[in-house]
Amino acid sequence: MKKTLLTAFVAAQLFAVVLIAGSQNAFSQTTPQKMQFAKLSDYVNDWDKRRDGEQLIVTDVPPIGKLTYEKSYNMYFFQPEEDGGVSNTFYTSPALAKILRQYLKKGAMTAHIYCTLIQFVGSSDVYRSPFATKVEGFDENGKLSWTATGPPPAKLKMRQ
Repeated sequence: MKKTLLTAFVAAQLFAVVLIAGSQNAFSQTTPQKMQFAKLSDYVNDWDKRRDGEQLIVTDVPPIGKLTYEKSYNMYFFQPEEDGGVSNTFYTSPALAKILRQYLKKGAMTAHIYCTLIQFVGSSDVYRSPFATKVEGFDENGKLSWTATGPPPAKLKMRQ
């Protein structure tokens, strides 16, 4: 009888450990949210539902405009030629910007951008923008033409 109770107790504890470990993995799992560029601004601006570090795959991004260096953050930023605005501004590392420049010289094409949401905190405002870590360029036929990758953001909150 004691052996049966001991076996049941051990089995119950093992089950609890497996259940807890499985649930922790489910909460920490980060599957990137996939969305079209046209919906990016509304998504990023939905302040209460977004968190810093959230990963996105933005599809159907119009041709990318010029890359501009932001000295205070040691980052580059770019916007698609069709649209401006803070939530449609992508920031990226100097390493990825260097690679992107060579591809952008080839001309207009659409892109998929893999990014992480970062937050900028200033003296009078707070906003989020996507930080690009991977860009895939597609030709006019929708065929993957090139891929450029860079490091993740050094931090998720940038302060002025």
